[in-house]
Amino acid sequence: MRTVKKPYPSFHAEHVGSFVLPPRLKQARLAWRQGLMTRDRLTEIENEEVLNVVERQKECGLHAITDGELRVRNGIGDFFSCLTGIEVDETVSSDGDMPHPLRVVGKLDFDDSHPFLTHYRFLHQAVGEGVENLAKQTLPSPNMLMYPAIRTNEVYPSLDAFCDDLAAVYRKIIQAFYRQGCRYIQLDDLFWARLCDSQMMVREHAAGFELSELLERCTRTLNQALAQRPQDMFISLHMCCRRFSPNWVHGRGREVMGHAMANLSVDSLFIEYDDRRPVGLEPLRQVSCQKVVLGVIDSHSAELDAPQSVKMAINTASLYVPLQQLAISPKCGFGHCEQQGITEEQQWAKLRHMVNIAHNVWTMPE
Repeated sequence: MRTVKKPYPSFHAEHVGSFVLPPRLKQARLAWRQGLMTRDRLTEIENEEVLNVVERQKECGLHAITDGELRVRNGIGDFFSCLTGIEVDETVSSDGDMPHPLRVVGKLDFDDSHPFLTHYRFLHQAVGEGVENLAKQTLPSPNMLMYPAIRTNEVYPSLDAFCDDLAAVYRKIIQAFYRQGCRYIQLDDLFWARLCDSQMMVREHAAGFELSELLERCTRTLNQALAQRPQDMFISLHMCCRRFSPNWVHGRGREVMGHAMANLSVDSLFIEYDDRRPVGLEPLRQVSCQKVVLGVIDSHSAELDAPQSVKMAINTASLYVPLQQLAISPKCGFGHCEQQGITEEQQWAKLRHMVNIAHNVWTMPE
């Protein structure tokens, strides 16, 4: 683990990044797709809604502030398709595996025309320069390009060459956001959960890949991507589960998560945490980062989580990680839970409730 000049921000309540899309923005996107609204007017509405969610986060008592991913329309494809060498290809078959149909069509690269930089500049200005709050940029992890249909391509002669270029591109990405004033990036990574899934690993084994090899490959690629980051740039890894079982504390998941916790050069790990019993949580002992953020708040339900249940989860985790190195968050972004019927006001109520619980457990910034 690297030595940092500044400690990880002392926030004990965070959120994963995305929020429920406001109805006004849904209507504006529909109007734009139908040719009834200009792109400039849609951008104006996006800006207004981002300003609103920034203020709502502050009102909830959150200090790591995102734009709610309100500008994202096509998941990880929005980010990756704007890299040189990546295209969206709806003909790519993912067999229900790959989150977005992407393919490599040329050497990977990144330049400062990427629209996410413009989005971040707006967020940075909206959050302000005060010491109390920090703008957080969410991005897909480089490992999200490790799906078989992407990593196996005709552009690169070997997987080593592909991973080396991928890591180099992310070093450019981190520096580019840093120049815009960004000091906190959260990388969202579903691939680790895929490695916990037995059915997915049967496919990998049939293709000639063993779990140990993929673990080393993912760890090395991510660590190389982060190798030259500035010492006051904080990097979190959100280990998403989504379609895969979040119960990582048993079986193959313990091996995968234990390896990640011990070897990744990130400042914090966001972990979806469903099992609140101490059995099987030994991988937490291997944590080498400054903070573990426990995804204990149910973002799929409008019902407020029982404070005692959340505190029990925190106490269980504190058997393995010091309490001051822990924080809490929703299990995933609210933007992924709209099909469960979560409303905007319900998400804000859950976040206020989470912050109140954290206030009762830790001394938090006022």
